[in-house]
Amino acid sequence: MQRSLQLNPDNRPAVWAQIRQWREAHKRAPVATSFGVFDADNESDNNFTEMIEFFDGLPTLVNGKLTWKLADNSYLAITKAELIQIHIEIGEARAARGALLHVKAEQLNQMTPLPTPAQLSSLNFWLAQ
Repeated sequence: MQRSLQLNPDNRPAVWAQIRQWREAHKRAPVATSFGVFDADNESDNNFTEMIEFFDGLPTLVNGKLTWKLADNSYLAITKAELIQIHIEIGEARAARGALLHVKAEQLNQMTPLPTPAQLSSLNFWLAQ
């Protein structure tokens, strides 16, 4: 019986497609704001936009506040002004992080040896100096 050695694919050097894939995933990772940590994917962004646009007519308002779920699944009652502020902070953070990740992706693609998919899966790896 012949034995073969199988390498864990997470420990092999990444390819450019994997670097780009993780770059895009990390761009939409949760964002810390002055109100807490919120999801920052495209669906969450659409939810913020809709809730802000139709805030005053929402049937779930209690004393002028909307209950919003944070990334850790806890809840926060917020006003329309606070919802707008959170959305702005998330947008600014996503843009800044996206700009950094695009530069970092090119740097990672030039590394020797290339990083592994396991390393790429950590946002901290991307943001480390």
